[in-house]
Amino acid sequence: MRAHSPWMTSGFTITWQDECAAGGAFHIARHQVAAGAVIPLHVHGFSEVFWIEAGAGGHLIGAGEEPLRPGDAGCVAPEHVHGFRAGPAGLTLVNVSFPTQTIMELEAPRYVPWPWEAGCELQLRRLNPAAMERLHGWTGELSRPGAGRLDIDAFLLDLVRMLARGSDQDGLPPQLEAACTVFMVEGKLIIGTPGLARLVGCTPEHLNRLCRRWHDCTASDLVARLRIEWAARELRLTVRPIAAIAEASGMPHLGHFYRRFKERYGTTPKAWRAAAWGMFSPVQP
Repeated sequence: MRAHSPWMTSGFTITWQDECAAGGAFHIARHQVAAGAVIPLHVHGFSEVFWIEAGAGGHLIGAGEEPLRPGDAGCVAPEHVHGFRAGPAGLTLVNVSFPTQTIMELEAPRYVPWPWEAGCELQLRRLNPAAMERLHGWTGELSRPGAGRLDIDAFLLDLVRMLARGSDQDGLPPQLEAACTVFMVEGKLIIGTPGLARLVGCTPEHLNRLCRRWHDCTASDLVARLRIEWAARELRLTVRPIAAIAEASGMPHLGHFYRRFKERYGTTPKAWRAAAWGMFSPVQP
């Protein structure tokens, strides 16, 4: 899996030859877009899906721009014109591209929308943390030597299933969803439960009631989960020491951090990082 792709410097139209000069059933790459950099508007001679792993920025569509944040995903058909703008912290995204013929040959599930069909709008979808971890697993699967047509077919069907399920944030009070998004930014994680309550604009007691209703947990449990999910992303995307990640997450006590991490992911932070880097090298900061 490469950190960069030819289309980063190519013209307005990107052909399949530009994207995958060596040929193959698909192409997968991780891109780290520098702070403030722009990938200009372009069209493809193929279809693709992208998702945001870290950072923030804007998705350029025509004369407009949609905000991008971790967990956002988009399915791009050849007719779509789009680009990217990285925010002050940069933007890390993964894209999987494939010949449009792949979709035509694959038996599309007619009972759910097939997002690459002609006439479908290019829309961002917000994926929940479980879906993002599933995509991370697919990144490894598609990056392994010998991956081919069977793998891309399985991935696309699984992706459509994830998109059809939507986000586990659907139906949440807007202020709680927005507060959780702000909270999962380095520098905010240390404010803890009282800080999250302030972001929501309520008392800690009311935040507890919201968490029990929408997340079936206490506010403290939700804060711990958000911190661990942020730390898991940092472990697979950066080379920062584990102790530094634990401290930045608001859990400076390593024993507590390790215990919470293992409760959430069933393994240690060190083993998690080793498994994440098993198929490809992380993008260097």
